[in-house]
Amino acid sequence: MSQQQTSNGLLLGAIVGGAIGAISALLLAPKSGAKFREDLANTCQAISQKTKDIASNVGQSTKDFASTIKEEATEMVDHAKQSNQKVMDSLSTTKEDVKDELNTTGS
Repeated sequence: MSQQQTSNGLLLGAIVGGAIGAISALLLAPKSGAKFREDLANTCQAISQKTKDIASNVGQSTKDFASTIKEEATEMVDHAKQSNQKVMDSLSTTKEDVKDELNTTGS
């Protein structure tokens, strides 16, 4: 490499490094106490509001889920009652049929 290319590379590196250092210093510089407290309070309020929103959504979802479960459970109970009644009716009919058959063959 020539001396001029090395000098140009060194100069470019120094300029880029200086710019990165300056930007980093501005971004990472500590804020004043009042500004920091204000930013911290705003962040806490935003987090608090998001937490409330999430809790509200979870609460509503839980209510909806419980309502759906209740409806389905009620339907299942009704279905079970109907099935039980059908079985009882069938047993009663069979019992009567057996009685009639015994009375006819036994006489």
